[in-house]
Amino acid sequence: MYILSEPCGAVVAGGDYVHFVVEYGGKIEKCRVTETALLNRERVSRKDAGHAQLIAIFVRHRAEIEHLALAKLQREGHSDRGVVVTTEDLNS
Repeated sequence: MYILSEPCGAVVAGGDYVHFVVEYGGKIEKCRVTETALLNRERVSRKDAGHAQLIAIFVRHRAEIEHLALAKLQREGHSDRGVVVTTEDLNS
């Protein structure tokens, strides 16, 4: 597990996801983006990417990823499991 703490919240790489939070409707919502989506976005192979690299990719595309997560929240509403940004979302 790799954690990056920033003023706008911690970003955690663990398992097959990078976890982050967004504010929506006055509440903090859990979100995550799949490792595959991040790797496909930058055309990087899984064997070449560790947790630190996944965080770096996330940071480079953070505004877009957060925008996509907020759009999903608006469409689908709150979920206790959180919002998942997938390859289809990020690379469409």
